[in-house]
Amino acid sequence: STQQADKEKLGRALEYFQAEKYHESMLILSHLDSLYTLNPRIRAFLGVCYYYEGMYDKAEHYLEENIPKLSSFSPQELSVYNWLCGESLFKCEQWQKAIAFYERTALLSTGKEKADALYRIGICYINTANWENAMDSMEQALLYYIRYSSATDGARITQIKNMINGISNRIKR
Repeated sequence: STQQADKEKLGRALEYFQAEKYHESMLILSHLDSLYTLNPRIRAFLGVCYYYEGMYDKAEHYLEENIPKLSSFSPQELSVYNWLCGESLFKCEQWQKAIAFYERTALLSTGKEKADALYRIGICYINTANWENAMDSMEQALLYYIRYSSATDGARITQIKNMINGISNRIKR
């Protein structure tokens, strides 16, 4: 039957997704999404695929619509969806909307992931000329990067210190 064939396609799409073959997964999932009402998690997977295909407007749409329906999943999984939604909005220069998803990412994560989210929040505030909030976010990001840094984070730490100096010149602290 057609339904049985489509169930097999869904299984294949999920195997591709697990193997990070996002293009192949996207092709199948987007077709199935046009035929059926897929569950929110599968639609979030499709959002992830769109993100990795550089289709940020579609990624943001699928992720933003489905994240609220996924609260029973692990903080790690939710953190990924929120991060990719924030990144999609960031790439579309929707700074204010991106901040909300980065804030959720920061709440759901620890260590370097939290530092990355705080840094992105700071960049969004810089792009909206909200200097006080930019300063707060960058200072928090700096603390997390210093605390959880690896050898590869030296340039980022230096960059944030320079950005903090630039921001402080604007707000004359």
